[in-house]
Amino acid sequence: MSTEQLESYVNSQFDDLYRLVRLEEKRTIHLVDLKEAFLTAAAAENIAEITVHTKQLQEEIACITQQLGQLDKAGAQPGAAIAALVQGGAPGPSPRPAQRRIEARPRT
Repeated sequence: MSTEQLESYVNSQFDDLYRLVRLEEKRTIHLVDLKEAFLTAAAAENIAEITVHTKQLQEEIACITQQLGQLDKAGAQPGAAIAALVQGGAPGPSPRPAQRRIEARPRT
């Protein structure tokens, strides 16, 4: 084998190696993009659940605030506190709906 043939062979091997490295790089970038998309979807789902829970808590706070306001009004009038409790119900948090069961999913 001559020097020129050897140089040509080595250069072709480097070209093949370069092509393989670029192909692996593209595959890796694709996998990273897929993982990022999965994590983004999971985060969006968590944010949606937090939003629902926040709304429920805000509704409970509004109900409690209303009941406290009724008690304050009733407290200003003697004997009206019992009527306010009977009319508006006893103060306290409203019953919570059954919690939805969240299943753990394996991460890939």
